[in-house]
Amino acid sequence: MFRRILPFGIGIAAILSIAGCQRLESARPLEFYKASEMLVETLPDRDAIPASFGDLVGVTSSATHPVWAQAWFMRADKSIAIVWVNSRNGALMNRAVIIPRK
Repeated sequence: MFRRILPFGIGIAAILSIAGCQRLESARPLEFYKASEMLVETLPDRDAIPASFGDLVGVTSSATHPVWAQAWFMRADKSIAIVWVNSRNGALMNRAVIIPRK
């Protein structure tokens, strides 16, 4: 008798557990990303950082591009300007990313 009840009980448990499942929505971290939020500015010179960029607040680097460092500046309006600096020769990338503050 136990041999008949056990498979039946397992079948009922499986049906109840499947019925209780709900499909999870896939995560889309870039779905709300707006490319227009960050502006790109062309630097007037590749050998100097404009004084209008304000104070240097940080420097970061990337393992994928170890020669380039990102210099982070805070402008007077509290927006952030990012300038890429080549650590081998001191050259600047000709464009900077500006992140506005609201």
